[in-house]
Amino acid sequence: MKFTLETGKKGLRIRREILNASGFQHEEALDVHGMDHTIVILEEKMTAGELVRSIHSLKNLASDLLVHLAKVCGPCERCETPCPCTLEEEPAQVPEELLERAGIPKGSKLDVFAENGRLTISVAEASDLRDVPPEMLDLLRQSGVCLDTLEELMIEEAVIYGV
Repeated sequence: MKFTLETGKKGLRIRREILNASGFQHEEALDVHGMDHTIVILEEKMTAGELVRSIHSLKNLASDLLVHLAKVCGPCERCETPCPCTLEEEPAQVPEELLERAGIPKGSKLDVFAENGRLTISVAEASDLRDVPPEMLDLLRQSGVCLDTLEELMIEEAVIYGV
């Protein structure tokens, strides 16, 4: 089941029909888990069976979202040249004193560009595959998702869900 709700001035109001369809008991307290771009609502108290069913529901949702992402990105076509997204990239080692002189905070994600015999180093502004946790990258690779397309979509900040 998927419902679309609008947030109002007072926040988010979950309609009774949604609670009923999800099997929540009337007048029971709920646990709300706020995560990165996700809110999960669970019953405050659950039996072992209810918890197992909740875990199963979350697994199915994660699977559906992965399938959606895979459809948007397309399959990995096993590029003729090595895919830049499967190569382990060593981060550029720039002396701290140079970063400090350039006003770049220590630990910043850097972009390095080479052109006409010069290297340009700057703070990375866009999201890219370096922002994806390694275990998620492994899952995406194993699922056959084209990581090159995914990185392009991340850099463009393209909306790919809910359109």
